[in-house]
Amino acid sequence: MYQELDEILSENSSEDSWYDDGFTYCQELLADFTDEDWKAVSQNYSAKGDKWKIRLAYCIDDDLGSKGLELLLNMFDENDEVVETVIDSLRSFNLPEYKNMIATNGKVINKANKLLEKGSLPVKRVLEDFLRNIS
Repeated sequence: MYQELDEILSENSSEDSWYDDGFTYCQELLADFTDEDWKAVSQNYSAKGDKWKIRLAYCIDDDLGSKGLELLLNMFDENDEVVETVIDSLRSFNLPEYKNMIATNGKVINKANKLLEKGSLPVKRVLEDFLRNIS
């Protein structure tokens, strides 16, 4: 499954095409991931380009459970654009145990606050919502 996900995320398709079709397909693939697939994506994402990482982060939501959450939390060392997408995806993790994992992660809170200082208005709104809802 990981190989198939990698191919879809790596496609040189237009953003419209990817968000219309590729996004849904990637979510379906992620829903069927085995522990080995999660291990592969966790070991390999850092070597991928920003577009790949943004697409991956965009596909992860609370339906993927703790494996998806762990991956998103590990992506906080990426560049600001990737982290902004990661934070947007983290907003879907509403179960108390997930919120607690996010809220107690100092790296997440620090990065969100730093991005808030310099973000565009739409980014600031996402960050404000994120910070408000995890406390």
